[in-house]
Order: sequence, then C-alpha cells, then structure tokens
Amino acid sequence: MARAFGIAAAPFLGLASLLVAHAATAQDLGAPPPEADKAVKGPAPAREAPKAETKPDGVTAQVSAGGLSSSGNSKLVAFTGSGAFDWRGGYNGFGASLVGNYGRSAPPGEDMKTTAENAQGRLRYDRYLIEDASVFMLVTGRHDKFQGLAFRLNLDPGFKYLFVNRPKTQLWGELGYDFQYDTRTSDARRVVDDQGMLIGRLDKHETDHSARAFLGFKHAFNDDVAVANGLEFLQSLVDDKRRRFNYDLLFTAKVWGDLALGLGFLARYDNDPLPGKVNLDTATTLSLVYSFTNVVKK
Repeated sequence: MARAFGIAAAPFLGLASLLVAHAATAQDLGAPPPEADKAVKGPAPAREAPKAETKPDGVTAQVSAGGLSSSGNSKLVAFTGSGAFDWRGGYNGFGASLVGNYGRSAPPGEDMKTTAENAQGRLRYDRYLIEDASVFMLVTGRHDKFQGLAFRLNLDPGFKYLFVNRPKTQLWGELGYDFQYDTRTSDARRVVDDQGMLIGRLDKHETDHSARAFLGFKHAFNDDVAVANGLEFLQSLVDDKRRRFNYDLLFTAKVWGDLALGLGFLARYDNDPLPGKVNLDTATTLSLVYSFTNVVKK
C-alpha cells in the first residue's frame, strides 16, 4: 500500500520540486514574484504632449480703396486708399504701410477747390526678444496740407509687449520715445491778428521730443468679421502743455473670398495746433479691402 501511495504521489512531488527550483532561481536572480511585478515596475511614463508652434511666420498684406463723386447743385470728388504689408521670420519682423486721402468740392456756381489732401507712410522693424515681447524702430512720414504740414518726420524707438496673443485676439502695449521734425507750409507760418493783418511768421522748421505710449487691440469675431483699433498718446518733453492723441479704427466684414467691406475711422487731436488751425481732425471711410496671408497659426 505504501508502494502504491508513493507511485501515485510521484508526479505531484516532481511538480513541487520544479516549482521550488524555479522559485530559488528567481530569488537568486533578484526577480520579483509574478504578483508583485506591476508594483515594482511602477506606472508607465506619460507620453509627452505635442508642442504647438506659435510663431506666426509668413506674410500678411492688405490693400483698400474707396471713392465718392457727385455733380449738380454741389460738386464733390473724394478718394481714399491704403496698403499694408507685414512679414515675420523667426525673431525678426518688418512692416510697411501707406494711406492717402484726397478730395475736391465746390458749392453751386463756384470752381472746384481742394478740401482734403494728406498722405502718410510708415516703416517698422521689430526684433523679438521672446514670443510676446520685442524692441522696435518706427519711422513715419506725413503730409497734410490743411494741417499746415509740408512734411512731418517721426522716429519712434520703443518696447512692445503682447498681453494677449491668441490666433483670434491680440492686445498689446508699446512704450518709447518720439522725435518729431516738422516742415511747415508757407500759409501755416503766417501769424495774423483778429483783423487778418500779418503780424509775424513762424519758423519753417520745428523739432519736438516726446514720450510715446500706444495701446492696440485686434479681434476676429469669426472667419469673416474682424475689428482692429489703436490709441496713441504723445506727451512733449520740451513743453509739458503740448500733447497729442491719435486713434485708428477699422471694422471689416468679408463679402466674397478675400474681399471685404471696410469701415474706418481716424481721429487726430493736438491741444496746441498751428495758429488758425482747429485741434481735432477726423475722417470716416468706407472702402473695399483685399487681404492676403500665408501665416498658419497652430
């Protein structure tokens, strides 16, 4: 009977011997038991999130034009046009813009006279220190017959910071210095008394040094409707009573493809204008705007 029991138990004893030998080998190698394997390995490392490319490298261009003509009891011819170009490559940015307005009108029975004549061009270079901050140089040239400016040159170095920088919304501020050099027209140099008698002449050229602050905002409500505006403040460092405000607004709505209808408003305030000139000039324009861009923001 004992012999029969030994024969029956032999397979089980052999299996037990193999398990003991396997456990001893595993312990000798320092391997964890199967049930503790997951605890020893710990959680798997998380996959690294993909990095978004935020640099808006590429070209953006825009051109707009509008006009008005009337005849009969009153005569009027007016034209407005503008163009802008911006390029960004890595940490460098370059921009250029040109805007002009011209108009002639006459009451019944009189000859046509020029009533609006101004043009302004800008060049700008930005060197980005980080994605949301840059140092820049802005050069502006302006002609405005009815402000008495044959030519006005502004040089504006400064610092720009983007408080909000999203594909559809941008809010930024600028601080810097403004150097201004004016060449006045002959009519603007005349100083007259209350009776219109000439009592003196202003210098043909004048310079000014100012502190400059600018706040800009752009927002796209959707793919077809957008608004852009900016407010500029200039405080003279030569005469603390002299200050200027410039405000620009452009509202665009696409009508077909890249063609949009643009409504613009411009205001220029100078609390110390040339003699005989009012301190506030405004202009409202309605024009067709064509825009192009190959900038892809991910």
